[in-house]
Amino acid sequence: MICTSSLIPLLPYDVLCLVFKQAATNDRKEALKLVTVCKLVQHWVEQILYSVVSLYRETTCRAFLRTIETSRTKSRAFFATHVKSLCISYDIYDDRTVRIISACRGVTSLTFWVIPTPWPTSIVQTQKKITAALNALRPRKLSVLLPSIIGSPYPHFHLSFFENITHLSIVNKWEDWTMWWGFEALPCLTYLSFDLRVGPRLLHDKAGYTIALALHTILSGCDHIRVCILLLIFDPSPTFTAAKITNYMPMSKVDPRLVFMSDSEPFLDREAHSTREACIWRMAEEAVDIQIPEGDTRVLAV
Repeated sequence: MICTSSLIPLLPYDVLCLVFKQAATNDRKEALKLVTVCKLVQHWVEQILYSVVSLYRETTCRAFLRTIETSRTKSRAFFATHVKSLCISYDIYDDRTVRIISACRGVTSLTFWVIPTPWPTSIVQTQKKITAALNALRPRKLSVLLPSIIGSPYPHFHLSFFENITHLSIVNKWEDWTMWWGFEALPCLTYLSFDLRVGPRLLHDKAGYTIALALHTILSGCDHIRVCILLLIFDPSPTFTAAKITNYMPMSKVDPRLVFMSDSEPFLDREAHSTREACIWRMAEEAVDIQIPEGDTRVLAV
């Protein structure tokens, strides 16, 4: 696989690099073809191909780990440098997860959707190793089902793992996150999102009061948060839900940073790095800009 003038136009290498990287970014299938053009193009395009690694099955996990540990063309430094977004959603109870996280220590966007379960006694040491590997990362965007990420009943936001987080999406049920504290310990946090799965029945009064109090407490203690989203999922009446929660707010005026959004397609992309997630953040920020002067609260459709 050698580059020749018949394969590569006589253009500056930096221009060629931009062209091939943009093509790879726009179309992953096309990117897989481009790596066969020549070694130089392969070098450029693989940086794009490996920038986002999604591990939703154990088979994919094993294949990716095999690439990390046996590749003759990519060193460990390649994965540490070029893997920027990592998505993990499979049974993590083995040391493969530890080895993958340790190799991808340059991750800036992390999606960690692992259902929290009691750690079996036989794998407590593996859990500790996963926690240690994660604590070496410094992601900026995090979409997570806590507390599976740290193997503790409550998230420890003072850990160094959280110190660079700017965007935090928590997909736990409301009964979990309304009991948590310590969000003020996240120094860089500016965008915060909570999922609220309502279901076919309307939100009952006790739930509305608990959620309102939790949101008020978090926002009152975190002046650095610019946007706080309550994402209503499987909700037959999102307007009713928003009204019930705002009515229970301790203050007469709802914090304008709080944005209610209704997601009618919750199974679409919600990974921390995804275009859809970025769109949700952008819509919410625009809503805050409107709510501040108007003092209005509305429900946005995603």
